[in-house]
Amino acid sequence: MWILVVAIVALVAFYARTPKTKIPKYKGDGWFSFLADAEAYSMRPIELLNRATAQCGNVFSIQVLTVYNVFLRGNELNKAYLEVREDVWSFGGGMGIFINKILDDGYFDNLRTLVGSLSRYINRASAQEYTARCTTIEAEKTADAIAAQKDVALFDTVSGMAHKIIVRTLMGEDFYAVADELLDILHDMESDIGSLYSFILPSWVPHPPARRLEAARQRFKKIFFDMLERRGEFLGEKASDAPDYVAYTMTDKTTVPLKHYMPSHHTVLMFAAHTSTVASIAWNLVSMLRNPEVLARVQADLRSDGGDDLLLQACIKETGRYYAGIKTLRLAKQEIKVPGTDLTVPKGAVVSIAPYLTHHDPANWASPQVWDPSRWIDTATNELVVPDNTKGASGLKYIPFGYGSHRCVGEKMAGIIVTGALTTILRDYDIAWATPETPDSVDFTCLDFDKIGTPWLKGDVRVKLTKRE
Repeated sequence: MWILVVAIVALVAFYARTPKTKIPKYKGDGWFSFLADAEAYSMRPIELLNRATAQCGNVFSIQVLTVYNVFLRGNELNKAYLEVREDVWSFGGGMGIFINKILDDGYFDNLRTLVGSLSRYINRASAQEYTARCTTIEAEKTADAIAAQKDVALFDTVSGMAHKIIVRTLMGEDFYAVADELLDILHDMESDIGSLYSFILPSWVPHPPARRLEAARQRFKKIFFDMLERRGEFLGEKASDAPDYVAYTMTDKTTVPLKHYMPSHHTVLMFAAHTSTVASIAWNLVSMLRNPEVLARVQADLRSDGGDDLLLQACIKETGRYYAGIKTLRLAKQEIKVPGTDLTVPKGAVVSIAPYLTHHDPANWASPQVWDPSRWIDTATNELVVPDNTKGASGLKYIPFGYGSHRCVGEKMAGIIVTGALTTILRDYDIAWATPETPDSVDFTCLDFDKIGTPWLKGDVRVKLTKRE
């Protein structure tokens, strides 16, 4: 009961100080539309944002309980949004609304330094080779395990595989021993971060999800520092020369003073790298299974002399278009006008664009509801088409990894993992639905946007693998 009272007080206080702006406000139906809007924002965001766009235009606000959201729609506003400086519209601040509960105080103040170190690490040839090697090893182990079973839940199984690749690559071979426990912690965090209590109550209220998140944060920190202390036992004299990202940060002069933030940093990286990487691998496999002629061609190309992967890369690009996140999150650190309008975004608003809707806009893509990898192949040159996201372009229509200074630093690593995993599975194994009836029993339009990043399929889907002789 006391939690309900605190929630009501928090909501009343928040609405009393909600900024009064000229930005058109989406108005739902009925006396309790604010509750229906919150439910739709969580469960049916595509429908809600399309309704809001039809009602208000390309700039609108949606009040989701205690969070004042401003959405920008259209290619030009996508570009303007991603060109606004971090100190004006903060990605760290936007994400912090939801994940601060699992991070140490001060982490986001050092985000730029920590992300910079990750970028430098990933751009090293040795790091890319190590990532590719880890990917091949884990993909083979996972595929062999699937082949030994009748069938498996695809997204759940790929989740375990991707997590182990990420742990080996970013944390190291020694952390592999605790990979399963780290995955359990990650799933628990995902569940409690998405709790309604976490969404509407202040962080100082000790509600059950908050207590569990604090326990998970402390457990992750203990595991991290325990493993770091024992690193020499696992890796011996080569510990300082290990190819993983943890070893790199222990010698990088910019991150050595920030060692106490590393558990938080790797928690963020697990969230950021895991969800979208899993989604890309799994949705590529689902899409090919639903388009057997494409699957047959991709497998034939990969199994040919030289292993041509042009069509596979086109599939990866098309999957990045077809399955994208519905929102990004940046916190307005100061009041600023929406470029090209007389509308002002107030300080404290959460500002977002909608990549999924941009990628499904018929003004941007012919037959956007059709998964068609051929749109990414230039038949004249037999090369991949490059999206028109150049500096001279008036807007952005393809943004699976952001743009400019707000482009995802993990894009290169994600590309290596996704390409490597799909190549190993499709080249060396035959994949099929668990039963002939499987595709008819699954609603492939039922997307789970609750996760941070690219949506998964609600309810999952079962598949089976057979190793080629």
